[in-house]
Amino acid sequence: MLELAPNHKTGLPLPGPVMPAAGALGWGDEYRGLVDYSALGALVTNPVSWRPRRATHEPRLETRGEALLVHAGLPNPGLPGVLRRWREVWARLECPVIVHLIGTTAADVAEAGELLAQTPEVAGVELGLSDEVTLPQALALLRAARRAGGQPVLVRLPFGKVETLALPLAEAGADALTLTAPPRAALPAGSGGAGLVRGRLYSAALFPLLLPILARWAPQLPVPVIAGGGIASAADARACLALGAKAVQVDALLWREPALLDQMTVG
Repeated sequence: MLELAPNHKTGLPLPGPVMPAAGALGWGDEYRGLVDYSALGALVTNPVSWRPRRATHEPRLETRGEALLVHAGLPNPGLPGVLRRWREVWARLECPVIVHLIGTTAADVAEAGELLAQTPEVAGVELGLSDEVTLPQALALLRAARRAGGQPVLVRLPFGKVETLALPLAEAGADALTLTAPPRAALPAGSGGAGLVRGRLYSAALFPLLLPILARWAPQLPVPVIAGGGIASAADARACLALGAKAVQVDALLWREPALLDQMTVG
């Protein structure tokens, strides 16, 4: 058992360090039969906002070798709708549930925090920040997420903002930090197509970029660190833990090989 929020009044004890990243395994038990949920440290849900969001006008998915680029706009039915559909499933799930909350506005995040504080089926909240977020905005979103005093609040940082945001957010009350969200990138549109498709990049090639971030920040931050980005094997996970991460998140690789989670023992 590991403790992911040692400074929080209730804590966030997890049975193990390996979990899916936001968006990798859906809202609840959609992958039952393919994934042993009892072996997960936690389920991190799809990204959810306070208000419903539609998909982008032209959701796109492009591949180049092992690289996957996704542009969808984070569509979801809004937090109240998600809770109506999934909280009973979460109550029966064999692992803790962490809701990934999209950091839209401070007002919306505060409303979401109030509702989540009344939802005992949720063990923690992971606040996702946009790539464009400034430090004052990030601090305001964190304050809003913590206002209700409910579950521990983890914050997932944009790939290019660790230097700016990590220490201030840790000192401002984040219970843990996820390093990092998938970076934004671009690929040519289709086979021989004109123009570029922009979106989130998922690739094992991100792993060598993650390691120096962990090596620098995990030892000096006053809160636990969750590693995410290109983790594709138990050896990768162990490398992250050796650098000081308390837990790891596996992302879009699970869409192709969900059983990888069952194989990823890191003891």
